[in-house]
Amino acid sequence: MSKLIGISTGLKDVEMAPGNISCVVINNDFVKACNILGNNAVIFGPHANSKTVDVSKFDAIVISGGGDINPKTYGEEKIEKTIRISDHRDHTELAMLKSAEENNVKTLAICRGHQLLNIYKGGSLYQDLKDNGFTEVDHEKPFKDARSHVHDVNIESNSKLFSIIRENEIKVNSIHHQAINDLGQDLKITAKSPDGVIEGIELTNNWDAIGVQWHPENMLEDPVSIKLFEWLNS
Repeated sequence: MSKLIGISTGLKDVEMAPGNISCVVINNDFVKACNILGNNAVIFGPHANSKTVDVSKFDAIVISGGGDINPKTYGEEKIEKTIRISDHRDHTELAMLKSAEENNVKTLAICRGHQLLNIYKGGSLYQDLKDNGFTEVDHEKPFKDARSHVHDVNIESNSKLFSIIRENEIKVNSIHHQAINDLGQDLKITAKSPDGVIEGIELTNNWDAIGVQWHPENMLEDPVSIKLFEWLNS
């Protein structure tokens, strides 16, 4: 029986017949990653009634990438470089994570989602990597490089991530200027880039959830990237 994968996303203004309309949009590679493995994807946009969000009927969920997270969610004031904030999306995805943990729904959190998973568990972020001294690696590559290997990532052998990928050193793409600072509760670090940026986290309780800082959906032909979706869809 095919499985149902819920994929979160945000809003984007799109020119349509009635005019410029705010639409729920997602990179179609997410849907493709589910379809090629025999499963169905459901796109989950920002909800006004986020307090009632329930993902228990999904077999797995993806918390996808996007704009920056409101620093108020981790007790900080916004700096100028923190942009493209959506409180509705923040609240919806935090509710999705809460429901997923309560119901042990398998979860893959990507880039922004990886950061939000840490915030959900009480952690914080660097609002800008360069402002905090991370200049050895250029993590904020433009979207035209989304399908290119940008830097190495070192994976801890004693981790779920390693059991999925089966490699200690991989190459990944990179499209972010923020990253995990203080680690949240019930989390452990599973991967880092050479400059020390946290690139992978996973839960240490019974919840089957992992986060990665890169974008595997943009590189489905890459053997490492597809392994993550094979795990999610299994």
